[in-house]
Amino acid sequence: MYDIIVIGAGPAGYEVATLLGNGGEKVCIIEKAEKNIGGTCLNEGCVPAKIFLECSSYIKKNKYFNNCGVKMDMLSFDIKQLQTSTNNLIANLKMGILAKLKKAKVDIKYGEASFVGKNSINISGDNDEVISAKNIIIASGSSHKNHPLIELCEDKIISSREVFLLKDIPKSILIIGAGAIGCEFASFFNALDVDVEIAEFTSKIVPIEDDDVSKGLKRELEKQGIKINVNTNIVAYKIKNDEVEVEIDYGKKREIKVFDKILISIGRVPNTKNLNLSNANIDENRGFIEVNSNLQSTSNENIYAIGDVISSPALAHVGYYEAKRVAQILLNKEVMSETTIFPSVTFCTPQVASIGMSEKALKNTEIQYKSKKIFFKSNAKAKIKGDDCGFIKILYDINTNIILGASIIGNEATEIIHQFLIIINTKQTIEDISKMIFAHPTLSESILELM
Repeated sequence: MYDIIVIGAGPAGYEVATLLGNGGEKVCIIEKAEKNIGGTCLNEGCVPAKIFLECSSYIKKNKYFNNCGVKMDMLSFDIKQLQTSTNNLIANLKMGILAKLKKAKVDIKYGEASFVGKNSINISGDNDEVISAKNIIIASGSSHKNHPLIELCEDKIISSREVFLLKDIPKSILIIGAGAIGCEFASFFNALDVDVEIAEFTSKIVPIEDDDVSKGLKRELEKQGIKINVNTNIVAYKIKNDEVEVEIDYGKKREIKVFDKILISIGRVPNTKNLNLSNANIDENRGFIEVNSNLQSTSNENIYAIGDVISSPALAHVGYYEAKRVAQILLNKEVMSETTIFPSVTFCTPQVASIGMSEKALKNTEIQYKSKKIFFKSNAKAKIKGDDCGFIKILYDINTNIILGASIIGNEATEIIHQFLIIINTKQTIEDISKMIFAHPTLSESILELM
C-alpha cells in the first residue's frame, strides 16, 4: 500500500512525484515504458522541437551573416545528425529525471495503468499487478488529435511526432493547423527551403493571441515565402504516386494541390480513454477530468488530476505549477494561489509571446485600458542581431497606470516576456518602470521606450 500513486511520468507527473517523495511520502509513479519517461514534452514535443528550431534558425540567418563578412556558402544540413544529437540530449535529460525520482525514493513501475477501484490501479505489462494508495494523481498527459477526415499514413501524412523521424526533408509540405506547433514547424521547414503552405480552419493564426499579433506574425511568415490560408478546410485527399493530393476549400474557391507530405497539427486530446475512470467514480467531460479549485476530482476526493488531462492550458510550465500545488496540499503546506499568470510562447520565426490580460479579455471587463506599442525597427540590438521585425505591446489601466498584459512578436520574445511576468505579478506601473535603467544595446531596453 502506497501513500500516493502518480499515473504518468511527464512534466506534471515526475514533478509531483519528486516533491511528494522528498516530503516523506511513499510514492509510486507508473509510466508505460522507460522510453516514455519525460512525457510528450521531452520525447516528442517541447525539447526536440526547440532543438530543431534552434538549428534551423542559423540557416535562416545565413544571408545576414554573409553580409557581415561571415562566409557560410558551404552551409549544409544533415537531418540524421540532428536526430542523433536530439536523441542524445533527450537521453541525457531523461537520466536526470530518473535520478531525481531515485533520490526522492519514488518507486517506478512500467505498464498500462487502469482503475479497478476507487483507490486501486491495475498495471498491465509482462506481469499484471494491482497496487493501491490513499490518494492517486492522474498526470497521464495528452496525445495528437486526429483529423476528422485525414488519417496518418506512414511518412506521407504525419503528426508532430513523426517530424522527428523523417528520413529526408520534403520538397513541399501542407501544415493543417496554425497554432503554436503548426507555426513552429512552418518556420523549421521554411528555413530548409521547403515549399510550405498552412491551412487554418479558424479566421486567424495563433488564435489565442491578440489580433494585431496574429496579423503581424502572418505578415512576417508570408514575407519569408510561407503560404498561409485561414478559414480553410480540407475536403478530400488521396495518396498518389508517392505524393498526397488534397482538395482544399478556401471559402470562395476550391483547389486540388499536391504535396510531398502533410503535417496535421490541430491540437491534442487527454490520455484518459484507457484509464477506466468509471471504476473509480471519476467524472470527465470529453476526456478531461473534472476537478475543483484544489485540482481534486469533483466526484472522488482521493483523486487529483494535473497537466493535460484537465482543461487548463496544455503547457509544461502550467503542469509544473499544478504539480507543486497538489504536492503542497497533500503535504499540508501553504498552498500557492489557484490562479496565476503565466507566459504563452511560440518559438517560430519571429517568436511570439504574451502574458497577463489580452485585449479580448479586457473588452469583456469594466476596466478602462489603453495599449502602447514599440517596434523593434528602432532598436539597435535587434538590427545587430539581423532581425528587427515585430513589436512589444503593453496594456495598462488608465486610472492606475498598472500594467495588465503584454504581447511580443520578434527577436527573443520568449525570453523578454519573463520581464513582464515580474512586472505584472508585482503590479508595477508605467511610472515605476520609467525610473529603471536598462542596459544598452539590448532588446529589453525597448520596454523603457514604452513608458
